[in-house]
Amino acid sequence: MKKKSSLVPVVALLIAVVALSACSPQAAPPPTAPSAPVVESARIEPITLRLAIPDGDDVLYAPYVMEFIQQAKTLSNGKVTIEPTWQAGDSTDAGYEIGVIQLVKEGNFDLGLAASRSFGGESIASFEALQAPFLIDNDALAKAVATSDAASRMLENLSSSGLAGLTLWPEDLRHPFSVDPAKPLLTPDAFAGLTIRSTDTGVGEMLIKTLGGNPIFEASDYQGAESGLRQGAHLTGRPAATGNVTFFAKYQALFANGAVFEKLSDAQRTVLQEAAAAAQKKALAERPSDVEAGATWCAEGGTIVLASDEQVAAFQKAAQPVFDKLQQDTFNAESIAAITELKAKTPPSPGAQACESELALLPTPDASAQTWSAGLPPNGVWQAEITGDDLIRMGTSKANVPDWAGVYTQTFQDGVFTTSWRQTEGPDAGTIGSCTGPYALVEDFVRITYDKGGNCFGGEVDDIQWRIDEQGLMHFHLVANQNGPFTEVKATYEAKPYQKVEEWSQGLLPNGIWQATLTPDDLFAVGGVLKSAVQDNAGVHTFTFRDGKFTWTLQGDSPGSCEGTYSLVGDINRLTLAGDCTPEVDDIQWRLDNEGLHLHLVAIQNAPFEVIRASLEAKPYQKVGE
Repeated sequence: MKKKSSLVPVVALLIAVVALSACSPQAAPPPTAPSAPVVESARIEPITLRLAIPDGDDVLYAPYVMEFIQQAKTLSNGKVTIEPTWQAGDSTDAGYEIGVIQLVKEGNFDLGLAASRSFGGESIASFEALQAPFLIDNDALAKAVATSDAASRMLENLSSSGLAGLTLWPEDLRHPFSVDPAKPLLTPDAFAGLTIRSTDTGVGEMLIKTLGGNPIFEASDYQGAESGLRQGAHLTGRPAATGNVTFFAKYQALFANGAVFEKLSDAQRTVLQEAAAAAQKKALAERPSDVEAGATWCAEGGTIVLASDEQVAAFQKAAQPVFDKLQQDTFNAESIAAITELKAKTPPSPGAQACESELALLPTPDASAQTWSAGLPPNGVWQAEITGDDLIRMGTSKANVPDWAGVYTQTFQDGVFTTSWRQTEGPDAGTIGSCTGPYALVEDFVRITYDKGGNCFGGEVDDIQWRIDEQGLMHFHLVANQNGPFTEVKATYEAKPYQKVEEWSQGLLPNGIWQATLTPDDLFAVGGVLKSAVQDNAGVHTFTFRDGKFTWTLQGDSPGSCEGTYSLVGDINRLTLAGDCTPEVDDIQWRLDNEGLHLHLVAIQNAPFEVIRASLEAKPYQKVGE
C-alpha cells in the first residue's frame, strides 16, 4: 500500500546536525522579531492575504513560511495578516507546485511559494538560469546567488508573467541517485533507458532526456532520481547518491500576484518585502550544508559514491546542449553570465563525502525456486508485525522506518482486498490506516488495485504471488508494483510470513454481562506496553451489553466505571463512551467460542491504544449474567 508519510523525522535529524549544541532534535527556533515595525502602524491599512503552498506543513521549508507570516504580522503591528493554505495545488488539475503558480497568476491566491524549477511548467523562464547544468554546484555559491543582483533581476523579471517576486533561497543541491546502490549513476551512459524520478517539465526534464533517461515526476517504478541529500528519504529503499555530480541547486521562490501587489499601499508592500527578507535570512542561516546533509544521509543507511574527474567531465560534456539552449534566451544568457562571474569570485565549499551503508540487507530468497499457489488466495484474515529491523534488513532507510513499521492485517474476501496497519514506532505510533480494492487473477499472479480514499492515494497496483506452508503460514511475493514505493511495499509483504487470524463475528455485540479478571502480568503479556502503564487497569473488568447501550466497570486498586452506546460501522462495533469517559471511542471486533467472548481492538480515539487493547484482549470474557 502507498501510505502518506511525514518528513518530520528527517527535518529533526538535519536540524540536529546543524545545531550541534542541541541535546535532542527540536522544532525550528521561533521567528526573529525585528526591533520595531518598519513603518508606523497608523499608516498601514489592515489587510488579509492568502498564501498558497504546495506541500504539507511538515515540509523542510515550513519554518521559513511561518517566519514570513510572523514577520509580516510583527512589522505591521498586526495589520498585515497572511493566511497559509497548505497543499493548495491539490485543488488544481496541474497539481503541486505548478498548480500553486496557476492559483496565484489567476488571482485565486494573493501570495505563493514554489520551487524555482516549477515555473518552467508555466512557460515562465525567469529562474531557468538557476537550473543551468553544473553552474551552481556548491553551497557557498548557492547562498551567494540567493542574495545577488542576478537573483533580484530574476525576481523582477516575474512581472512579465503577471507576478511579483519577493525573495528566494536555496534548499539543496541536486544529485543523481540510483535505487540499486550496487549500480550507482557514475556516467551519463548509466542513464540510458532508465526511468528517473524528476520534474517532468522545464530544464530538469530537458536534462534527464539529454542524458538518455525518462523523467517522471510522481513515479514509483523508477530506477534513479534527481534529488537532494535532504530529500533522499522520499525515495524508495536506500539509494546511492553520486555526491560530487551536482546538476544544479533547488531554490524556493516566494512571490505575489502582480495586480494584487501593485494595489497594495507602499507601507503594505514594504512590510511584505521586509518579511520576505527575514524569511530568506533565516533559511540561509539554518540551511544544512551538503556535507552535513550527506552525514545524515549516511547515518540513515544511504550510500554516497564519488565520480572520478573524468566521469564528472563526461557529465558536463553530455549536458552542454542543455546549457547552450538556455543561453539562446537573452535574459538567461545574462543571468548565466552574472552567476559565472560570481562563481569565479566565490571560493567553493566542500561537498558530501563518500560512505557505504552499514545496514545489512536480508538475503533475498530466490522467488523462482518457490512453488507458488495457483488461483486466488482463500478468503481469510492474515496478520504479521513488521518491525523496524525487518524493514532495514529488507532495504528500507532508517528515516522511513517510523512510517512503515507496524502490525499489518491482510484480508481477502470474495474479490475484495483490505490491508490495514497500526504503526508501532516513532512519534505516530498507534496511528492506524487502511486501503481497500479489488483483486483478480492475472496469468500466474494476483493483481490488487487500490481504490482512492482513506489512507490511499489511489492508482497503486500490487502484483503478488502466495503460498501457505505446512505450518499454515501465508507467504507473499511482490512481483511488481505500480505507483507505490517498491522497496517498502515489498518489505511489508515479504519480511515475515503472515499468521491466520480467527474470523470475527458479524453484527452487534451479544447482550449479556461479561467479565474477566486481569492481573498486571496478563496485561503486560499482550505486549507493547510497560507494566507501570497497565498497573491501574488490573482488576475485574465487567462489560454489560444491552441493545446498543453498555457499561464498563473496573474493580481493583483504581476502580472506575464508564457507559455509552455502541453501533455497527462496517464490520466493527463502535463504542462511544459518555460521561466521565468522554471523548474516548473504541472500534472493536468480537467472536464467541468455548473459551468465551474474544474482543479485538481495531482502532481507538482519545485514549492510549496499547493499554485499552491489553484490557480487551488479554483474556476471553466469561458470561456471568443476562
